[in-house]
Amino acid sequence: MPGVSAAAAVSSPSGSASAAARVCPDGYGRPVRLPARIGRIATTWEAQNAIVAMLGFGDRIVATTRHVRGMPVFRRFVPGIAQAVIAGDGERGVNLETLYSVHPDILFVAGETDEPSAHRAQLEAVGIAVAGFRYGSLEAIVERTRLTADMLGGEAPRRARAYEAHFRHTMARLARRIDRIPAVRRVTVYHAMGSPLASSGRPSLNQDWMDAAGAINVAERWPVSGQDRMTVSIERLLAADPDVIVVMIPGDAEAIRNDSRWQGMRAVKNGRILVNPRGMFWWCRETCEAVLQPLWLASQLYPEMFTDIDMRTETRDFYHRFFCYRLSDADVTAFLYPAA
Repeated sequence: MPGVSAAAAVSSPSGSASAAARVCPDGYGRPVRLPARIGRIATTWEAQNAIVAMLGFGDRIVATTRHVRGMPVFRRFVPGIAQAVIAGDGERGVNLETLYSVHPDILFVAGETDEPSAHRAQLEAVGIAVAGFRYGSLEAIVERTRLTADMLGGEAPRRARAYEAHFRHTMARLARRIDRIPAVRRVTVYHAMGSPLASSGRPSLNQDWMDAAGAINVAERWPVSGQDRMTVSIERLLAADPDVIVVMIPGDAEAIRNDSRWQGMRAVKNGRILVNPRGMFWWCRETCEAVLQPLWLASQLYPEMFTDIDMRTETRDFYHRFFCYRLSDADVTAFLYPAA
């Protein structure tokens, strides 16, 4: 991968501004003024780190989030992340002084109304470009990958095109099989987003990968309490009685099994609580790894339709092709069956 270390000399604000040689649109069509070469990258969006790494620019990340910097898997894929400073608190905040100290060429953020975007004028005044992207769907991930690649330049656009081709191929593979499953045989699923009683309906990224996997999201029409998330009552969940429960956090699976309120639910009685795979980030979230999520879920829900699909091989091949990283057998197991 190309790169400079986090300890590399900081460009002067005036130098970065005067070196602006390109203009690229962000996810909202806003012009982003960029230098000819992107040497230093910051992001307050945790899942964006994996996209930057996939595009070959992981070692140019000089400012990230505390969560990503502390992830052992990410450190193995991108060792230099250990030296990156903390740009902000996930998608909710930005540390301006820290960003000024490392002076990235560009800051990637989620959406257009979060705190980093609100500081756009301040950051751009000192030569730090700010690019925001749409989120909340599988197509938004593909779009973000393409737009990010255009901004990064070099080999990144070629990698983005290869990723999109793989994404389209995977969705087509799924559709050919899922379309043959009649509605009466579709499996109902509840997805616990970070806690047992949090989920999301339509429209959302979760709904997209459930649709692609042929699942019926029991929360599809439930009222949303904020952004794409909702707080779920146990009474509503018991009435929905899903066939399968998917949790992000391994500890949530144990909590559900041990909570008497959940014991009458079909998924709990039948032992159908699945822990979502996680690589550089959770496959169910806004990462480029999300292309694996519907394939994994479909193979869990309809194994008879996917007897020729080996998720261990799919996982190993994806990370080797798009991250140039060879996973060991133990790595593949850890990704597919995350421990607490």
